[in-house]
Amino acid sequence: MIKVLLIEDNPGDARLIREVLSDTDHLNVELKWVDQLETGIELITKNAFDVVLLDLSLPDSHGMETIIDFREQAPAIPIVVLTGLDDEEVALNAVQHGAQDYLIKGQVNSSVIMRSMRYAIERHRLQDELYNLSIIDELTSLYNRRGFFNQAQQFMNANAQEGKGFYVVVADLDGMKQINDSYGHHMGDLALMDTANILKEVFRDSDIISRMGGDEFTVVLPETQGHSWNLDAFEQEIILKIHQKLDSFNLSAGRIYRLSISLGLFHYNPAMPVTLGELIIQADHRMYINKKEKVM
Repeated sequence: MIKVLLIEDNPGDARLIREVLSDTDHLNVELKWVDQLETGIELITKNAFDVVLLDLSLPDSHGMETIIDFREQAPAIPIVVLTGLDDEEVALNAVQHGAQDYLIKGQVNSSVIMRSMRYAIERHRLQDELYNLSIIDELTSLYNRRGFFNQAQQFMNANAQEGKGFYVVVADLDGMKQINDSYGHHMGDLALMDTANILKEVFRDSDIISRMGGDEFTVVLPETQGHSWNLDAFEQEIILKIHQKLDSFNLSAGRIYRLSISLGLFHYNPAMPVTLGELIIQADHRMYINKKEKVM
């Protein structure tokens, strides 16, 4: 079953597409038609679609802005543009703005439109896989450094616009070099995976958790009511949660090493904006204070 959303304001063109798709007797296609971009965007929030057939001239949107607006709301759905313009420059522009294909109304038949939709779905899937590979740490399945800055910057921009604060946490696996030197790098890799799992248990799925490289991890989480101006207390609260998870893990996991994590936290105040890099530096400084306190 291929679920298709058609966004087309011309009833005659919509009827033509429906007839073309109904001509595919051996294929299972479910078509939903709306005549405005806003209606289509509202529909995708409530229903799952495999591909959208998108007209570029709609009552509430026109030209490349139609593709841009749709992709912002539904980046996971591949787009096939339908237009009456046989214009190579427009076609290229549409692909550059995120469309997977470009079809001319009146020149499509069941074979052409089905092939275009299938190719669009597969190309979009492959692009998603490649993108995910570029932002995910292979060892821990957390975001890598690139993925962190990508996701965290978007989160930071959104919170800044709404005047909301948030926290950046820097966590460090203690004794990584000793684990590698004493037990081998395969055990070091295992310790990194264990650290990632501890962080996943302490923080929420909606928080941005990443491995920045080596033995350093970062987390971005929303501002918690009552903690925004009591940084030390909130930091100690998270450290306590980490220690509780570590104590349980070290007692039951049966590792030949003892897992230990140092942590530092810093608050972003939208009234005194700084860069994401500066937040990480501040959280990293507090993390090293926490690490030194363990040695003393």
